[in-house]
Amino acid sequence: MKLPILVAFAAACSPCFAADHDALCSELAATERNFCAQVATMGLSEAFLANMADDAFNADGLRLSKADYAEADRQERAKAATPQPPGPDPRMQLTWAPIKVDVSGDGTLGYTWGRYDFSYKGKDGKVSTETGIYLTVWKRQADGKWKYVFDGAPALSGTPADLKAFLSRADLPKPPK
Repeated sequence: MKLPILVAFAAACSPCFAADHDALCSELAATERNFCAQVATMGLSEAFLANMADDAFNADGLRLSKADYAEADRQERAKAATPQPPGPDPRMQLTWAPIKVDVSGDGTLGYTWGRYDFSYKGKDGKVSTETGIYLTVWKRQADGKWKYVFDGAPALSGTPADLKAFLSRADLPKPPK
């Protein structure tokens, strides 16, 4: 007698779980887009630090924690020929947009991946742009906010022509400008 009741309850709750999952995915996508917007207003390092979990691994520079990242940033700024004050660096721009967002069933972990464009001005004054794919793993913190625990840009296989064709696909949206 109890099994039919459990089956009926599970069937009734399935749409609730799907709605919660969709809401969590939307929330994480909004967090990702906000992170990108923060780079333009706060600066690259500041935005990364603001969105980084204390135990994050950042593949860029093989930094094992938020403290490692902050110390490396401090040292790089100190040894720069022209010290760059905190805030946006007018010589570079990083933009990205999530293409795929998913969240675990319990709502504690999620991931985003998408396209990024990194433009920078070289010493010769010319602007170069690097385009690629990023992957970010997010963890919901005790306060309910999403912070990333891994961020990186995986190497993509294939020829340069294959990569260019992939990155120019119409279903691969360009990051906001």
